[in-house]
Amino acid sequence: MRAGMLLLICFCLIPLTSQAGAIHDAAKKGDTVAITAALDAGANVNDPDGYATPLYYAVSRQHLDAAKLLIERGADVNAGSKIGGAPLMAAVAKNKLEFITLLLAHGADPNSTQGDQAAIHVAVKHGCLDCVKALVTAGADVNARGTDLVARTPIHLARFFDYSEISEYLMANGVVLPKPGPIAPKLASADVEKGRAYFGRNCDGCHSSEPGQGAKQGPNLWEVVGRDKASSPEAKYSKTLLAWAGVWTYEDLNTYLYGPTLTTPGVFMEISGVPDETERVDLIAYLRTLSDKPLPLP
Repeated sequence: MRAGMLLLICFCLIPLTSQAGAIHDAAKKGDTVAITAALDAGANVNDPDGYATPLYYAVSRQHLDAAKLLIERGADVNAGSKIGGAPLMAAVAKNKLEFITLLLAHGADPNSTQGDQAAIHVAVKHGCLDCVKALVTAGADVNARGTDLVARTPIHLARFFDYSEISEYLMANGVVLPKPGPIAPKLASADVEKGRAYFGRNCDGCHSSEPGQGAKQGPNLWEVVGRDKASSPEAKYSKTLLAWAGVWTYEDLNTYLYGPTLTTPGVFMEISGVPDETERVDLIAYLRTLSDKPLPLP
């Protein structure tokens, strides 16, 4: 009796497993007839197949009719995958506006993420203005920060890759550039030795600090306080920094060092910055000492 029941269970599972494989294969090929047959036979439209749903495969393989059919039959547009996140991420990765608009129209999360970036980060990186517009119109966060240490934002990426139209669009649609509070009154009580130690741990690998030394990955910071911005002849500067006129004042350094990619998007100095005010003040006080004639404190 028990053996018979086990045999019956096995026979029942075979068609379900077969249909699950069939719908994924059909989605990969864009075969709408086979997708319909599999669904009519009882296949689960949201079966993850261990890796991704049929909709993800249809989108990633760019089969629009198959994607539409799966959505009509109940596919979850926000179902994640082990391959590349939700279907929207696959659409954005391929710069496929028709898939992006289809998914967003059926409830896809415009703030979908994969790894350390959101859909809007990917769209900006690929230089797809229409894709960015579709995402923002649907509610994507134009100030979204990547979850990596650098915290790249869409506007930083747009300027870093010199996508001027995307940059202008983002700035006109809600970008907010953070700016720390003034630190001038606190410099007199700063701990220069702590600033020196911070520089040694975090800055010395990329910047020289002695007169006559050449640039490393970044410019020599000897006499940086009061020096014209982007003025070291041996250094390569971004358009963003070249466009920032004037000398390095204490408050300019305060703004920049708070988080370069956040306060001054587009710069080549892609580091997390110094968000802690005390550490930042100590560091700036130390940078002031890198001169034969340090500028007076404010």
